[in-house]
Amino acid sequence: MPWLQDPDLTYIGDQVVIGSECSIVAHAFNISNGQLKYTSEPIVIGNYSTIGGNSRIGMGVKIEEGAIIEAGSNVLPYTRIGRGEVWGGNPAVFIRKRNEYSDGAELQSLVQQINQSELNAIIANAIHLPPEEITDELDSYNCMAWDSLAKMAIAASLYDRFAIRVPPREIFKLDSRKSIEELIVAHTNNDLPDSSVAESTPDGNTDAIPANPELLPLYHPETVTQALARLSQEEVVQAQAKKTIVVAATFTVQPLGSTLELWCRAFQMPFSVEFAEFNQLEQTLLSPNSDFINNQNGLNVVLTRPEDLISDGDTDGMIRAGQLLQAIISYSSRKKGLIVSNLPPVVSPFFQGKDLQVEKLRLWWQEQLEKIEGIHILDFKSVVEEVGRQNASDASLEVIARAPYSQTVYQKLGIAITRLVRSIFLPAKKVLALDCDNTLWGGVVGEDGIDGLALSNDYPGRSFRLFQEMVLDLKKGGVLLVLVSKNEEADVWNVFENHPEMILRRGDIAGHRINWQKKSANLRELAKELNLGLDSFVFIDDSPVERLEVETNTPEVTIVPMPKDPAHYAETLSKLWCFDSRSLTAEDTIRTQLMVQEQQRRDFQQSVSNLQNYLESLELVAEIRLAEERDLPRVVQLTQKTNQFNLSLIRRSLPEIQDIQKSSSILVLNLKDRFGDYGLVGVGILKPENGSLLLDTFLMSCRALGRGVEEAFLYTMFDFAIHKDLKRILAPFHSGPRNEQVKTFLLNMGFEQKQSDLLEAEVANSPKKPEHVKMLVNVLV
Repeated sequence: MPWLQDPDLTYIGDQVVIGSECSIVAHAFNISNGQLKYTSEPIVIGNYSTIGGNSRIGMGVKIEEGAIIEAGSNVLPYTRIGRGEVWGGNPAVFIRKRNEYSDGAELQSLVQQINQSELNAIIANAIHLPPEEITDELDSYNCMAWDSLAKMAIAASLYDRFAIRVPPREIFKLDSRKSIEELIVAHTNNDLPDSSVAESTPDGNTDAIPANPELLPLYHPETVTQALARLSQEEVVQAQAKKTIVVAATFTVQPLGSTLELWCRAFQMPFSVEFAEFNQLEQTLLSPNSDFINNQNGLNVVLTRPEDLISDGDTDGMIRAGQLLQAIISYSSRKKGLIVSNLPPVVSPFFQGKDLQVEKLRLWWQEQLEKIEGIHILDFKSVVEEVGRQNASDASLEVIARAPYSQTVYQKLGIAITRLVRSIFLPAKKVLALDCDNTLWGGVVGEDGIDGLALSNDYPGRSFRLFQEMVLDLKKGGVLLVLVSKNEEADVWNVFENHPEMILRRGDIAGHRINWQKKSANLRELAKELNLGLDSFVFIDDSPVERLEVETNTPEVTIVPMPKDPAHYAETLSKLWCFDSRSLTAEDTIRTQLMVQEQQRRDFQQSVSNLQNYLESLELVAEIRLAEERDLPRVVQLTQKTNQFNLSLIRRSLPEIQDIQKSSSILVLNLKDRFGDYGLVGVGILKPENGSLLLDTFLMSCRALGRGVEEAFLYTMFDFAIHKDLKRILAPFHSGPRNEQVKTFLLNMGFEQKQSDLLEAEVANSPKKPEHVKMLVNVLV
């Protein structure tokens, strides 16, 4: 309960929320001339205001309508807090303005703005019924599926869609459509959308979210989630769920389901989200008929927290944690791709364990997870740390429904899972294209000279150093760096080679166009030079004009809306998900080196009289063998990224490839020549079927094409069929926007098009073995 010391001097308006353990004191005792002196001044708290728990409000404070005082704040005497303002801290200071604050009259019209079909969809999603079956007569009394967990799912959807935080005791009153409508009106005024978007959104634009989902992480998560929730029913129908994410946890996790589905759908990954039985992790991992086992084509997620592992009989948590870990190891040995969370900080006010025990358990858990092959670690820890331990917990919901976290945590946790899912199912961007002036350094090198640039360990130059450090980290992770700058080339390289504070060096750059041409044209040339699609590029430039020109003429490129203040450059880059990769392969770590070698090959080709002499002089060596466990991450990566020379265009995950390996032969091709090692550049998945060899997958990295290596790979597949006594090779072809090349190649190699999507060849008509390629083959079991 709040502590109201001077009720006769405290004026509290309508529908004010005051948290527990608040101290509201309208008087003070001071020492004046050696005497104790009593002074007082009224406190005024306006309508619809919210004061977080454990706050102190001093005498003479005036809080206007709709203001928020964050939990644990100390509002000093005579402070004036304006309408719709948010204050916090000790002493409390102004944080932001609630731009979307609405008065009571506006709130009364809110329900009228709600599309009934949208509300029906929220209810239907929670109780797993078609939206057309939701009526005024349907409620929790006549629908068994409308249980307490369904009500929590409805509350989570209301938060996602309208930013309404439903008080814990009100959640279980959400038992009909009418009660939901009434709650929207009654509670929207107490907790409105966070309007701090302008502080964290590129260019301060709060009006709309971008069409390109890769840019969504740059925007305020609550605003994005609300916008995604406003998708029309037509759009939702077009993106029906094809796969399922099953979440198993030691605590109630249903509130994250709405956010997870919305964000996955935004990235064109229409997953449905289901939940295993409460606190049945070991059973879900080990039972032969569990939700995890029955979800072979989807993703499974394990969430836990220290509070659920440590108990009176297990004071360090090692017994339960060890049992759970063994179940995870057992499951991952049979099926890869499991998502497991690390352990977040303790937030429960009811937890009685010791901090040292908790930290030892968290560290041990992280170390053990990192040893398990084939799992993805979800950074639950960072989600809670970002929100803050005090703001992360919800004691009431933990007591009532075993849901220990605030709506903010559940929303951010759903978004964090989406980020991991995106890295599993979607390819990462390959190229970061960078402007130079006022992007890599402050100032214009052509005007300010190398000595006049802002680039140092002090402000403002430190902003650019920090940005360069983050760019270099991306390069170490396999991202290619290219320069696209309107400058004199000599001036730019002078900075790279001679400025003492440069983090990036010339050797870090895989390609460049430093001239006065349109940057869109330069990007097209670089894409051709690197043999990559424009959709692999991310473009960063401080100039809105240059960004608009690139967006207009090369819409395939992801264009980052950079903030005006360079101090936020590194932060903006760190928020992007598009460079996330499932795993770092050997080829990724040396990608820039591979591009340098490719340039050497092009230069060498110019000095050779004809193509045949060039190919013979390359001294090509192709090693073709059955894939081993260490090759599979690269195999997965090639299925995800290869668009041109790719027969099937089927994108596969690591668990899918591991399952395929049990019944098919996966061939890989490693290539090297006189200039260096190309790495693993080819994949073939072969399956004998009814006297024929089914060519499920036939792909090659575009940087290995045009050297006769594809002929060598296909020759090996024919030889494989001969040794298996098979008569024909069947090549199902899935047409895409850029893979006609592989179809043309097969037709030139003697295949015939029997159907629009099927090519066939007689094994007896094997292509010739290319003489200029030395082949090391081991593909037979």
